[in-house]
Amino acid sequence: MADRTAEQHTTAERGRYGPRRQRPGLTTGSVVAAAHRVIERDGIDALTMRAVAAELGTAAASLYRHVADRDSLLLAVLEEVAAGLPVAVPGASPAARLLRRLLDAHDFMAGHAWVPHILIRGELVAENALPFSDACLADLMAAGLPPARAAAAFRSCWQLVLGELLSEHLVSPPRQPNQRAAAIAAADPQTLPALTRALAEAPYRGPGAHCRELRTALEALIGGLVAG
Repeated sequence: MADRTAEQHTTAERGRYGPRRQRPGLTTGSVVAAAHRVIERDGIDALTMRAVAAELGTAAASLYRHVADRDSLLLAVLEEVAAGLPVAVPGASPAARLLRRLLDAHDFMAGHAWVPHILIRGELVAENALPFSDACLADLMAAGLPPARAAAAFRSCWQLVLGELLSEHLVSPPRQPNQRAAAIAAADPQTLPALTRALAEAPYRGPGAHCRELRTALEALIGGLVAG
């Protein structure tokens, strides 16, 4: 009888399909961290409850003790990323601080190229991103803009940053060769004289190669907004 009991205990430890792998208890933090790894490695479309469960070596049903659904899990990852946005930055003037904060935010977000694709849907916002927005608005108001104009100015600045991120920092590298590069290379100087002249002096080098132009554009935009 003792031998039979010991055999049953050993079978339970091994499991039906072999030895059971001992896993530490799940926490909300570990689930969010696993989701973050899945997104950064495989892309936003790869984020499913099943994929996160596989990352953790558990069943998808066990995740629902910690997150309500995929959207809440995605929002939790966004909150984690947004916590890294700059708020307090150095600068001798409100305009200088605003420029520094926007450039630092751009550099930070370039390391999370999937985030802008979520933001442009207009459905989710990380509360951890709000102090960044508040600091930008505070600098614009300190520069003399009334609240409504400060809000419009901030939207213009952020749209410039967001557009550069979407255009120049791709989630996955483009295939080579590709139609876009071929079309630019084949531009006819007779029908597209301005384009071909500009390309001759400043050739397009592909996504991610023109980040320095963002500073020039932001300086001009902020200068015009504050002066206006």
